[in-house]
Amino acid sequence: MPLWLWRLLWPLRSRLSPGAEVGGCFPDFTLKGLDGRAHSLYDARPGIRTALWLTNLCEDCRAKIPLLEELEAESAGRCRVLAVSILPVDDPLPARVVPDCGFPILLDPEDVVGRRLGQTHPPGACPMRNLYLLDGTGRILFKHHLSALRPEAFRAAWRKTL
Repeated sequence: MPLWLWRLLWPLRSRLSPGAEVGGCFPDFTLKGLDGRAHSLYDARPGIRTALWLTNLCEDCRAKIPLLEELEAESAGRCRVLAVSILPVDDPLPARVVPDCGFPILLDPEDVVGRRLGQTHPPGACPMRNLYLLDGTGRILFKHHLSALRPEAFRAAWRKTL
């Protein structure tokens, strides 16, 4: 499928299969990273899997960064990781974490992504399901709370999506 057609069809797919359920299409979004560059879900080439992580970058969350980096490297370009920080824009934590992180941290202080998913959560807290593994068309293959997921279980779910 040509790239222009794939990008054109993403919004249609997300309307036909909405929500944050496995099998549904994750709604597209565009957010800026700390480097000022805009990132979107459908920016990747067709067929590239995405691990999307909605996070407040608490200590438990930060402890999972090496695992995400390991699996992204293991995928040899077939997968990418995007972290979405739900912290206020003036919070210094994302800027402190970026040098230790091999994937983009996107800023979403208004929780746009969480609202599109219909996920309410207390301010500053991660959503109950904050990790989504998506196929190359935006379909949700797996969802869980990253901090509550044992590394072996996450590796198995990740490898299953490849």
